[in-house]
Amino acid sequence: MSYNVWSREDIFVYKRTLAIGALVKKHDPDVIFFQEVTPYIRSIFEDLEWWNKYHCSPLSKFPLNNFASHKFADSPTGRGYLEADVTPGDPAATKPIHVATTQLERPAPPAPMRCAERHAQARHAVAALGGTANVVLGGDMSWGDDADGPFPLPAGWADAWAAMKKPLISLPSDDWTHDAVWNEEPAAFNGHVATSASMRKRADRFLCKLRDYRLSSMIGDQSVGLWYVRESLIAERWTNINLKPSCHRGVVLTIVPK
Repeated sequence: MSYNVWSREDIFVYKRTLAIGALVKKHDPDVIFFQEVTPYIRSIFEDLEWWNKYHCSPLSKFPLNNFASHKFADSPTGRGYLEADVTPGDPAATKPIHVATTQLERPAPPAPMRCAERHAQARHAVAALGGTANVVLGGDMSWGDDADGPFPLPAGWADAWAAMKKPLISLPSDDWTHDAVWNEEPAAFNGHVATSASMRKRADRFLCKLRDYRLSSMIGDQSVGLWYVRESLIAERWTNINLKPSCHRGVVLTIVPK
């Protein structure tokens, strides 16, 4: 599972974090890549029943071997990536998987968009991680195809969603995981009110290089059975806004041995 939990602590952070925790409990993932976890958000997660199932960090039910943390040389905000080896099941019968997570340089439209930095970081990460047989790199890539173009993947790598050529199950649209105005008031954009549809992109991705495993399924999930409503003053009148757990959807990938 990969989930940008949205670090905004001023917007119902306790209820939102519990909702995301409910999704973790529902899917029971073996490995979790979280982004934008503040110390307070982590403290809420730590009180939930599933937390103690995991080694940290990234969160993994399997022991983490060869853990390392790296910084991107060109990041103005100090971004980088984490990596470790996990072996699901019996080490004598299954091959290790190199797992890694990052949050690439995010744009700040209308400027700076950070496209050059984001491309350099993406190329650096896949080149550094590509030396092992089975790699899963996941996280909020801050990527938008309209601005950034195709993700720079070398031969042998695949974007899991694109490789399976099917929409994310349970999403109303088949190719987006982030909505810039989902939990915000409508914002001015080039002189017009930004609509949700115009601000969506598939920022959250799993990028894989697999020799001994194959892609099995992928879903995007926001359903938690609980929704929160806040009131906001828009155009001089109070309007209810349905509040989601995050401005991102969580994404879950399943891989199985060949």
